[in-house]
Amino acid sequence: MAEKNKNAISDERESAGQILQKFFHVIYINIKLCKWILPCNLLKNMIHAAVPYVGIVYGYDILNGLTSGDSRQEVMDVVYRLVFATFALTLLFHILDKMGNAMRDSIRYRIQKEVAEKAVGLDYQDLEKQETMQILAAALEGEKESGGIYWFSDKLGILIGDIASIVYAFIVLFPILTVAGNGGGNGIEQILNSKWMLYLIFLLNLFSMFLFMWISKAGNQKQYHLYEESLDSVRKDSYFYREILSKYQTGKEIRIYGLKDLLLRDMTAVWEEKCDIQARKIALQERISVEYQVVQAVLLVFSYLVIGMRGVNGALTGAAVVKYVSALTALGGACRYMVEHFENVLLNMQYLHHYYEYLHLPNRKESGSIPIGNLAGQEFTVVFEHVSFRYPGVDRYSLRDINMTMRYGEKIALVGPNGAGKTTLIMLLCRLYEPTEGRILLNGKDIREYDYREYLNLFGVVFQDFKLFAMNVAENVAAAGEYEEDRVWECLEKAGIKERVCQMDEGIRTQLYNVGVKGVEVSGGEAQKIAIARALYKEAPFIILDEPTSALDPVAEYEIYAGFDRLIADKMAVYISHRMSSCRFCERILVLEKGHIAEEGDHNTLLRQNGIYAKMWNMQAKNYQ
Repeated sequence: MAEKNKNAISDERESAGQILQKFFHVIYINIKLCKWILPCNLLKNMIHAAVPYVGIVYGYDILNGLTSGDSRQEVMDVVYRLVFATFALTLLFHILDKMGNAMRDSIRYRIQKEVAEKAVGLDYQDLEKQETMQILAAALEGEKESGGIYWFSDKLGILIGDIASIVYAFIVLFPILTVAGNGGGNGIEQILNSKWMLYLIFLLNLFSMFLFMWISKAGNQKQYHLYEESLDSVRKDSYFYREILSKYQTGKEIRIYGLKDLLLRDMTAVWEEKCDIQARKIALQERISVEYQVVQAVLLVFSYLVIGMRGVNGALTGAAVVKYVSALTALGGACRYMVEHFENVLLNMQYLHHYYEYLHLPNRKESGSIPIGNLAGQEFTVVFEHVSFRYPGVDRYSLRDINMTMRYGEKIALVGPNGAGKTTLIMLLCRLYEPTEGRILLNGKDIREYDYREYLNLFGVVFQDFKLFAMNVAENVAAAGEYEEDRVWECLEKAGIKERVCQMDEGIRTQLYNVGVKGVEVSGGEAQKIAIARALYKEAPFIILDEPTSALDPVAEYEIYAGFDRLIADKMAVYISHRMSSCRFCERILVLEKGHIAEEGDHNTLLRQNGIYAKMWNMQAKNYQ
């Protein structure tokens, strides 16, 4: 069982101003996604609330006409008006309901598009943060709990319909206040016939609203805590289905290592936790419903006694008794549902406000404005000035006081043991992370001053954990839907993968991976070569290869690096590799250890120093003979 409130976004009591602010934030999202959805739902539910009162008012006129001896034609005229009004309102309600349903799917797709656009545009450094993932998980799970953005506007419309129903009820009931009761009978009858009893009914209905609100508020707070408590199990459940059961790649490890029982143990624990939370949620909802019904039943019994006593004593006609009893029944229900729906709107607003929080996370890297075009004709020089970095929430520095210069046309190798900070340094250079201390300069200016998107276009990178996507080969290489076929083939040839692609049924238009449509599964080494072709296609002035040949055999690795030495020509290239053979192609080798630059020089110089590099080289030397 997850610790209670372990995943709570906030346990602080919110002020009325904060609640109102959240309300307008969610309203803003509704309007942004579809400006007509709120007016449609509000009008629809106000019309729906009016239909019962049309029946009450016209039903009173019909029954009164029948008992008072009105002509058949007069009674039928009222019947026709009732039928026409009911038909017109019902028809308009269904038209608006159909319009709302048509907007619902559109809103669902648009919010998914908004979240996707935010996810791909969010600063990478923030994307990795636990807090960011927590907000997104809360938003996605809140969507399931609340029914989504569309249902918020629908429930808000229902709430407005409840308020309209209360207004309609008071309009219908107002005339009863002018009806004097018969003072006859015993003491209890005299009290029930008192005019003050009518005012008491109205006051009790008002009091019931506060009582309903207290019941609903206490219940919804517990329900929201159950929702927060469930986030951990929901994320784990999603992991099991998304990352394990739905991916056939994991099937090899499960079978070879006999992981079935271990995985089923963990999955069963998660499912039991979810079932326990769901059972508590259902029990809570049932208890709230019973409390509502008890309050409403007591109120209705008292109201029926007061109105019925007036009917028995002749103060009201039979038609009037039916009219006022029906209106009081509708009023009691409207008071209950108004409070219930009000609390539901507040609760759903809490769920959906996480969307607003996620969509308005700042993109700090978008602050730079200097165009890269201003550097046209200049040779690029990158300088690290006392750069240090540590990951959020981690005390230990991954890089510490890095000072170095990279000049255009250089080929630089970064080597060192695992955890030395090689990949982190590249992430800083590419502005996927920001330095904790110090700064990085491009041609004398802090890289944060340049336009972020233009700055990223300077780099063609093959990351250690590179990804290809379920697109065709050409789209993976060009990273675009439109591409130059000759350039795609040229880059594939340079990367040593052209022959394999030629063997595919549709060549560069062959789909990769089985996602939605049948695609081709490529090996790890083949995927790496396609990723290298993608870096070449970009024609960026900086080429960075982070362990790009880890899945290749030594011969293929040699061919790749030898080819790159010719391909890159005057560009600046940075290699990260644990294979020392790749370093011989580089003019300068930087050896990192524990976040520091421990050694620097070319291959021969570092061998003569007999330090860290020489030790690594000698350990691998047998592979190069």
